[in-house]
Amino acid sequence: MAADIIVGIGPDGSGDHAAEHAVTLARALGSTVVLVFGYDLSTLGPRGGPLEEQLEAVADEVSTAVRERLIRANPDVAIDVELVRDRAVDSLMRAAEARGASMIVVGHGGAGPLRAALLGSTTYEIIHRSTIPVLVVPDPEESADA
Repeated sequence: MAADIIVGIGPDGSGDHAAEHAVTLARALGSTVVLVFGYDLSTLGPRGGPLEEQLEAVADEVSTAVRERLIRANPDVAIDVELVRDRAVDSLMRAAEARGASMIVVGHGGAGPLRAALLGSTTYEIIHRSTIPVLVVPDPEESADA
């Protein structure tokens, strides 16, 4: 079996299209898709409490729903989930390193350079930090609007 393919997903569905592409690649390569949901709790204040529990529950619910949907449509592809308490970029990088992944697949919603500079861009940072290939999958709906 080939090395794992890491794909980032989030609560807004931003990684869904990327996950579909990752599954197609995994089928062709004989790889496992690893859906990584990174969530950063550092901005919530002290650890623990109901807000942290709610965020963890959302991460679990979203990642489970994406995995189940992909498995229903692609029962022949192995799909795992990792919930990682960290920034999205660091979560993807850690998962890729820990699993010896062959590739990271990320979605891109077409944020322009100004928006990316002001808000930060997970995709941009992954491209520049990764030591393995990165596939950037544009969101067809947002790309059509650009």
